[in-house]
Amino acid sequence: MQKSNAFRFKQFAVTQERAAMKVGTDGVLLGAWVSLEGALRRVLDVGTGTGVIALMLAQRTATEAEPPVIDAVEVDSEAAREAETNFAASPWATRLRAYDAAIQSYTTDYGEAKYDLIVSNPPYFMAGTDFRRGFDRSAAATQPTAARVAARHAEALPYDELINAVSGVLEGENGRFAAIFPYREAGIFVAKAAARGLYAHRMLEVRGTPHKPVKRMAIEFSFRRPKPEAIIREELCIEDGEGHFTEAYRSLTQDFYLRF
Repeated sequence: MQKSNAFRFKQFAVTQERAAMKVGTDGVLLGAWVSLEGALRRVLDVGTGTGVIALMLAQRTATEAEPPVIDAVEVDSEAAREAETNFAASPWATRLRAYDAAIQSYTTDYGEAKYDLIVSNPPYFMAGTDFRRGFDRSAAATQPTAARVAARHAEALPYDELINAVSGVLEGENGRFAAIFPYREAGIFVAKAAARGLYAHRMLEVRGTPHKPVKRMAIEFSFRRPKPEAIIREELCIEDGEGHFTEAYRSLTQDFYLRF
């Protein structure tokens, strides 16, 4: 692996030349925030891109007596190959597997496995949405390629199809699905998921700074319908308003980012 082409974390590195979506705050937030409670035998990352979330979960579960197998599905062939390369170069190569497939056809192509945890940083913006107004200030965000626009918008993986696919491979009442969305789209997804019997039970509102509106929502779902008062609601600010990362954000991501 060439160092110049890699985004380096504390325990692994991610090449990101082929994938349209590069390493960004959304994926790192989800990978660090999602709960790993319970016995996890199989984990699925939907739309893995570079594989960063799958790698984070592999790191977080490395000390388990029986760490889970982590499958990663990616519809873009170039990105799937890049994820496979990143997995092979990591300390957890034996339990990370990348599949070049759409989640809609994944079970047909690769079997009917059930997963205790499913995660996704999906192509969640609705058509016409300007996704550049977020945490990503990179040149790729401000001057997106056609591939990046496609990766960021939901035509290739509509909400209903993602929910149906997840519902089909999630393991019973104890299985959990976690994803991250722009704030406006989060409410739409929650309503659609509930109609399919998949209910939000933990939510994280993410702000760029304390006085800015909520930009992202990370949400965990399960088939168990919680009472409204039992839903866990959390908040997180990325920066303190003076150009510094907050202690909460540092604490959440300190096992991964080199600078923390």
